[in-house]
Amino acid sequence: MSLSERVLIVSPQKTGTHLIQELMLELDFKIVGATRPSPRNTPVFGDEERRRIARLVHNDAVYEEIAGLAGSPEFVTRTDEAWQALCWSWYRRFGQPVANRYGQEKYDLVDVTATNPRLASTRFSQTPPGLCWIWHDLDISAVDGSFIGEWCDTGEPPVVLNYRDPRDALVSLINFVDGKTPKGFGNFYERRVFHAILSSKSTMAEKIDYALRDPYFLANTEYEKAIWLLHHPGVCKVRYEDLVGPKGGGSRDAQVTAVQRVLEHVNASDRDAEAIADRIYNTDAWSFYQGRTGTWREVFSKENVALFDERYGHVLEQYGYE
Repeated sequence: MSLSERVLIVSPQKTGTHLIQELMLELDFKIVGATRPSPRNTPVFGDEERRRIARLVHNDAVYEEIAGLAGSPEFVTRTDEAWQALCWSWYRRFGQPVANRYGQEKYDLVDVTATNPRLASTRFSQTPPGLCWIWHDLDISAVDGSFIGEWCDTGEPPVVLNYRDPRDALVSLINFVDGKTPKGFGNFYERRVFHAILSSKSTMAEKIDYALRDPYFLANTEYEKAIWLLHHPGVCKVRYEDLVGPKGGGSRDAQVTAVQRVLEHVNASDRDAEAIADRIYNTDAWSFYQGRTGTWREVFSKENVALFDERYGHVLEQYGYE
């Protein structure tokens, strides 16, 4: 069986999304979604795929106009615009907080650009092949039901849930938004608000206490929104603690086993799991800070532990961390 044409990954913020992205890049997928674009992970389309994208996004008249521009810079510009419209339409259909996170202009771009009145009825299998879509959450109450129906009927795309000890994820998220990583904290607008708040707290214990008490702090519901994925038999589950390997405090055997499990799920079992495992721990990843397991034990106060258990004890239990 050949490699899956498309993959969907759900990876809550600061759970090692860069690790699973590196794995997908090793399989020659390009990345769409919540991760930061770079020359290495950004899709590049040939003329034939550009025409397919324009066909999905536009009505017959506009499509014919664009197709007639083939070979010109205007063709590239118009098909780039069509790809952006198709891409943002799927952000919306996957229930992503487009207006809040990226601005209303991105949300409206679909309606401003697209001329195909049936764009919202196109299937995920019609999106360009060779792409891995990565989201930090997939709220089943917000996802377009037609995608859920397509996935249930076909089993495509293969879905992977990547997660981590929620306490470590919280510490990593605080360090990230507080500005501890060298390349900034990304382009989500709400992070700028929480950066200012966290920077005003003098101790790590205070930052953790605030993050646990503010019901709207970043990622506070991402684990709960993924519980259905955790229990679904058709979803491949993989943990940061396994993927990170010995360089991050894990074990080599667990790392290779986790990589192999993902490879099998996306029909790439013929690929060398050992070789791929050697390359996924990338300290040059833009959001990388310490990349270790169990760091919460070094920074949680007794009060932090008690408050976390009060708020998220059920999450720890569900995900097997208690």
